[in-house]
Amino acid sequence: MNFHLSGCSNWIFLDLDDTLWDFAGNSLLSLHHVYDLFSIFKQEYPSRDEFIDVYHQHNSALWTDYAKGNVSADFLKTERWRRTLFPDSDLQDTPPICSEINTEYLSRLASLPNAVAGAHDLLTALSDHFLIGVISNGFADTQYRKLDNSGLWRFVTRMIISDEIGIQKPDRRLFDYAIRETGATGRPIMIGDNPDTDIMGALKAGWEAIWFNPQRRQSPFTPETLASLGIDPHLYIGETDNLHDVLRLLSERSAIK
Repeated sequence: MNFHLSGCSNWIFLDLDDTLWDFAGNSLLSLHHVYDLFSIFKQEYPSRDEFIDVYHQHNSALWTDYAKGNVSADFLKTERWRRTLFPDSDLQDTPPICSEINTEYLSRLASLPNAVAGAHDLLTALSDHFLIGVISNGFADTQYRKLDNSGLWRFVTRMIISDEIGIQKPDRRLFDYAIRETGATGRPIMIGDNPDTDIMGALKAGWEAIWFNPQRRQSPFTPETLASLGIDPHLYIGETDNLHDVLRLLSERSAIK
């Protein structure tokens, strides 16, 4: 089966975390690991679930700031632990244990191999028709290890990581950079789980996009909304809660022979 999307590039790009690599599941295992390893967590949070809830609140807020360019990666890495464990401490005097916890957490996280269901099958099929790129807002050293340990790396021709170039999705400059770095021609396709950074970022850059939406959230990508933002609604290919459905969406979009 060949895909012939009018004006389409020979490149297709995907997000990594929670699109190909199971960040949610692997992160939970890694949070359990540091909770059990560092006694300070049990002192502050007798309930492991409470610790995880508080951590996610702070981590999510910091990643939002990071995507906006308001904080650095180094700040995010330790600040999420300071806010979780030492909320009353001086911002300028972060306890050294925060760095130790972060190092252990990221090391454990990157070592885990679990991919999103269907990721290997999807990449196997796509690699017959496209060069495959990954565009990620994650930390460079961690992202490379994730790809390697999960066995996903063998499918990927090029990975673009915001941490290496100082620009985060949804900034159009990151998508333009990906085109320059890969030499992609035509109109690339982006597949990702984050509607704001992956999908809206790609659409505003003039790319086509497929939203991987396993949580079945309400779509913000109505033709009216996209048109009001000056985006051609036809660039939005569609959404799916199952990676196996990506091929169907591409097939419906293309002439197949």
